[in-house]
Amino acid sequence: MFGLFAVNLLAQNTNQDSYKQRWGELIAKQAAFYTEHIGLTGDEARKFWPVYYELQRKKDAIHKKNFAQFQNAKKDKNGCRIFNYTKVTDDMINMKVQEVALDKAYHEKFKRILSPEKLFKYYNTERDWAGQLLRDIERRGGK
Repeated sequence: MFGLFAVNLLAQNTNQDSYKQRWGELIAKQAAFYTEHIGLTGDEARKFWPVYYELQRKKDAIHKKNFAQFQNAKKDKNGCRIFNYTKVTDDMINMKVQEVALDKAYHEKFKRILSPEKLFKYYNTERDWAGQLLRDIERRGGK
């Protein structure tokens, strides 16, 4: 019994380690992609990345809060989630408003780090990176 538990625990840790490794590789690939496409100098990169990751953490917190309401929704007798659609849709719009407010605030921070041309390239690079991720997922068959 203990052996089975240990094997299961080891498998979970291996999967967790594999996930962390893949996530780390993705972050490194993203940093290289952004750095190259924006043309960040070493000094710009040292200033840019902490601000960028701070923005992402704040956006993630907004998304997690919104996602939690879906996860925590009550279920009917068939196991289907029951939503107050007025609240859900209002919250979805409020999430977008909060994201735009963050984008506006961080735009000002990025303006102190990047030239107008590089800031423009940053916004284009965000779109290009998302497209690159989708193409990578399609190549892997959705995995």
